[in-house]
Amino acid sequence: MTAAAGVAAHPARTRCELDGLSVDVRRSVAIRECVMDRLSLLYLSLFDDEIEARFERLLQRAGLDGARLPTPGDDDIRSAASHVELTDVLIVQRLRGECAVVRGGSCTFPLFWSRAGSRIRLSTVLPLLENATFSRSGLASAMAAVCHHGSYEPNAWTATPLSGWWRVRRGAITFFDLVHGTNREEPVEQGAAGEASPQQDDVVECVRAAFAAYGCSQAGIASSVVELSGGYDSTLAAAAARSMTNVMRGISVEFPYYEFRFEAPVQRAVAAAMAIPRAVLDGTDLFPYAPWDHPPRFDEPAVFVTGIRHAEQVAGFAASHGATRIYVGHGGDQLFSTDLGGLEPMAASPDRAPFARQAWRAVRQTEEPAWRRRSTGCFVYDARQDVWVKETFGPTLRTPFSDNAVFKAALSWSRLNAMQGRRPDKAILACALGDLLPAAVTGRKGKVAYDGVWMRAYAAHGEHIGNTLERVAGLLEHIGANPAWLLKRTRRLAEWAPVSDREVLGAYAVAAWLVSWGIERPADVAWE
Repeated sequence: MTAAAGVAAHPARTRCELDGLSVDVRRSVAIRECVMDRLSLLYLSLFDDEIEARFERLLQRAGLDGARLPTPGDDDIRSAASHVELTDVLIVQRLRGECAVVRGGSCTFPLFWSRAGSRIRLSTVLPLLENATFSRSGLASAMAAVCHHGSYEPNAWTATPLSGWWRVRRGAITFFDLVHGTNREEPVEQGAAGEASPQQDDVVECVRAAFAAYGCSQAGIASSVVELSGGYDSTLAAAAARSMTNVMRGISVEFPYYEFRFEAPVQRAVAAAMAIPRAVLDGTDLFPYAPWDHPPRFDEPAVFVTGIRHAEQVAGFAASHGATRIYVGHGGDQLFSTDLGGLEPMAASPDRAPFARQAWRAVRQTEEPAWRRRSTGCFVYDARQDVWVKETFGPTLRTPFSDNAVFKAALSWSRLNAMQGRRPDKAILACALGDLLPAAVTGRKGKVAYDGVWMRAYAAHGEHIGNTLERVAGLLEHIGANPAWLLKRTRRLAEWAPVSDREVLGAYAVAAWLVSWGIERPADVAWE
């Protein structure tokens, strides 16, 4: 690759070498290794201060903590996979040149793989600056991922922007045969087959126990910030983590619009009930697409770039107060107001007009039902910005709703509601955790939809969106997108026209990714 001038390298990495396998781990991801007679285990997590307890818990629950064990079979690995935290990764290197990688459904850091002969290279960094060859179809797939799946990391296909590199699927076990050069994948089954039908009291106890365990895991935090929206999820994320030694501050976003007139009073009431100070950010400065101060160099294009200004402001506030944690409520709706026994629906296809034939084929790829199961945890939380926040500002984002125990309690809640013919809702949280929820939260009628915020964002930042697309117009055309069509659609959105914005979302995610890495012309990189 011929890198454009001024492009910074990826963060420092640690390399672990195993028989037939190398693993590159970025500095923000913690790693623990356990070597036994017949196998080696590597455990990866973004949570440095929790990894010891997580790894030890996995070893005990999966029966892998004995000094001498027979080489685990596939069923043993499947059993262990259900105990891996949704945000983490387990790598099992067995005898006979076999390796299994378990990537949690809500994994908070990327994981890629490539092959060199019979050797497998795993990496939490996509090696963009290592004489890489870029892939037109991979970048078109990245655009399609945003069009089809919004903020979730794509799991339907594994192509990346680099030729010869693939994404390790989330919520899956990937078995690599290092001798024969083959691999196969299967979803991680979180729910145990043949479980007894849950009762409400049992689910209540599961929820309480899961949040108590989450609270214990945060006992060592000395200073933190909570994104205080005034809803169930962010309130529980903070309230369950409170301790005498954790100096906690709230931060909220306020909008001066009529539809948000009840939001600020609820946020103030929650902060008062929790006895924490609250800072306020002006939402009109944080509309989606607001330009960034720090280049968002994600490994792959991601829709999170539209909210990067918000992430910068919150993370900067946390860093200025010495906070090591930012508590968020991401995933609460997906766990407790969604049927986890079903499939995630597919979005309708975007407009055909802005895509050339090859790019349109990438957009039209269908997703197998195996990778749309909500029970794998793939549709709970997509935290690709968490790595960027930690590496750029220092604090680590944390939500209780990606904890394995909370997820399994939510699975039971979904099963109970399915048995009774009801749609899940957050009544179970009020029942189980009412002592942590102020009346201002349990008594509110619901939160305001952000549809109007997005429309105002196009009006406020249409010029910035257009300029970003124009900077890489040649590259967009090179991968099969039509810059003129996209610019016209951007102008229509800025005029509040009732048209689809998913095509612009996808193109902007790709364009912002290229710009942040200093790649603006097809000649800046090598192509397959």
